[in-house]
Amino acid sequence: MALTAAIVSRALRLGNTAEETAEATRLMAVAVALVTKHAPDAPAAVRPAAASRTAGYLYDQPNAGRGAAYADAVRFSGASALLSEWRAHGVGVIG
Repeated sequence: MALTAAIVSRALRLGNTAEETAEATRLMAVAVALVTKHAPDAPAAVRPAAASRTAGYLYDQPNAGRGAAYADAVRFSGASALLSEWRAHGVGVIG
């Protein structure tokens, strides 16, 4: 299932005004980019769930930063745990 702004809106319990739809669309784009970078080989069935969690975390975080408290949305949202099976760990340079 592909992630859509409507799915993100429902997950975030947003309404359907133009402003809320624009916010859901923006958060969806950011979340999909972060999830794709974190685990590009994750299956299509897992990526939308991880992106939805990430979008929710981004939506709920404060606008002003507090150091590293909210720095890693993929990790702190729980999306990283969903994607961990498809993330390469411990890759280094040999030679």
